[in-house]
Amino acid sequence: MTELSIQLLSSVPGLPPVLQTIHLLGLAMLMASAVMMDLRVLNLAGRRQQMQEVFQRLFPWLFWALPVMLLSGLPFLLARPQRYLNNPVFAYKAAFLSLALLATLVLWFAYKRGVVQQQSWQIKLLALLSLAAWLMTAMAGRWIAYSDYLFWPG
Repeated sequence: MTELSIQLLSSVPGLPPVLQTIHLLGLAMLMASAVMMDLRVLNLAGRRQQMQEVFQRLFPWLFWALPVMLLSGLPFLLARPQRYLNNPVFAYKAAFLSLALLATLVLWFAYKRGVVQQQSWQIKLLALLSLAAWLMTAMAGRWIAYSDYLFWPG
């Protein structure tokens, strides 16, 4: 699989920037939906819309953005696994992504059970955690390419 990824990325003209663009568009789709759901739970945005309407409209966008991002990022990981798996920033991204996914899923299940509408401090804390984890995932993802500047050999 590594050889195939390297072959595709090096021989198909324009493939790396196209895949990166698709990955960033998936990030925009994911962040827009996750952030808006979290902000609605925190009563910082969309106050005129019912919680149910916001979740029903935005969660599918988040759900479909994940495979888009996975499929567009996987060729880079498979082509140069050592670049990512030995990169501490990638480990941060994976940790924040796991936390963000977990918090978002718990928030979704809380919504499905009708708990989100109660606006308890626990639900707001969960939305704040989700928001922070998604933002840190995006930031860590962008910093992967610049980790040489962060961890300069001393």
